[in-house]
Amino acid sequence: MWYNAIRYNYKYMIDNPFSYGKTVDIPFFYGRGKELEEIKLSMRNATNLIMYSPRRFGKSSLVIKALKDLEAEGHPTVYLDFFKVSSREKLIELYARELMRPLSNWAKGLQWIQGLIRGIQPVMGLDRSGGPELRLSIDPMQAANAFEDVISIPEKSKSKKCWIIVFDEFQEIEKLNGESFEKELRASFQHHRNASYVFLGSQRHMLLNMFSRKDRAFYNFGKLFSLQKPSEEESRAFITNRFETGGYKIPGTLVCQIVEQTHNIPYYIQYLSAEIWESARLSAKKPEEIYPQALDRLLINQADYFQGIRSQLTAFQVRLLTSIAMQGCGSYESEFLQKFRLFPTSSVQKAYKRMIDLDILEKPDNRFFLSDPFFEFWMKRQA
Repeated sequence: MWYNAIRYNYKYMIDNPFSYGKTVDIPFFYGRGKELEEIKLSMRNATNLIMYSPRRFGKSSLVIKALKDLEAEGHPTVYLDFFKVSSREKLIELYARELMRPLSNWAKGLQWIQGLIRGIQPVMGLDRSGGPELRLSIDPMQAANAFEDVISIPEKSKSKKCWIIVFDEFQEIEKLNGESFEKELRASFQHHRNASYVFLGSQRHMLLNMFSRKDRAFYNFGKLFSLQKPSEEESRAFITNRFETGGYKIPGTLVCQIVEQTHNIPYYIQYLSAEIWESARLSAKKPEEIYPQALDRLLINQADYFQGIRSQLTAFQVRLLTSIAMQGCGSYESEFLQKFRLFPTSSVQKAYKRMIDLDILEKPDNRFFLSDPFFEFWMKRQA
């Protein structure tokens, strides 16, 4: 009987109305109207931006939406994810491919790029699925010239509208000869009058160090922009609307449960909502009826990942992390430390630092929070 129910549901299956694990646009993008207009205004005026927030808040989706809007207005745009930049040569290749992205004629585009950047040659390779993919190789003897050509493009361009260049997860630059590379980039960027450079980062302490310390190359290089969560009202409206698009009218109590369980973080809202919707479709039950099972399924699917995170920690660090999960936040307050018998203070300090470095904890003020609300819930269950 259950098999027939599943088969029936698949027959009438529609697309999941939620999306996560990648950058999103409308209809999956919601809220952020004020932030979108603010950053677009800064970009149009060639103002440099340093945008930071914890992971999963939607920085990349917000900025990519802004880029699409401004590209439609005629602004040249470049988007580079520094997680993909393993060397200067890779940066040159990715930058060049971004320049070619809007071109309709790749043959002419290649000819144009080769005239623009010294030492660059097209090479056919394979993408992750095994299909053909155009790549650009750099002549090692011309690497320095190619790098100089690439980073000078916005300044040499005759575009009437300013360039917008986005470096996502920019703190990863520290893996590429660190501060020396920062100085080299700053030395060029500071002369570019017709460009807005946007630096995104999810490791707040690292990014702020780069742009707020006087001894760093990018000190005071642009406007700091802290991206906050969307309002709970916007999140509730989004959840309600998307479930209706997916065929369900859900009660306000479930909407509030989703927002609370996910700490109102966009990625986790979409993840949990997608699981609830899918479980409801497969079981032929209402979303509010299937919610506990959907949450359990999510945690089971994530269990190996969570075990891997915990395995990196010492016994004391696990105990501190469990205490934070149980309390909802951690601190250096004596009441918290005594309640969970966390001594000595020096060990607590080292544990906090270690887990911030591993991106397990966030410290938006003087308190410590788990970055992942599902990991927090899983840790509570393990206690």
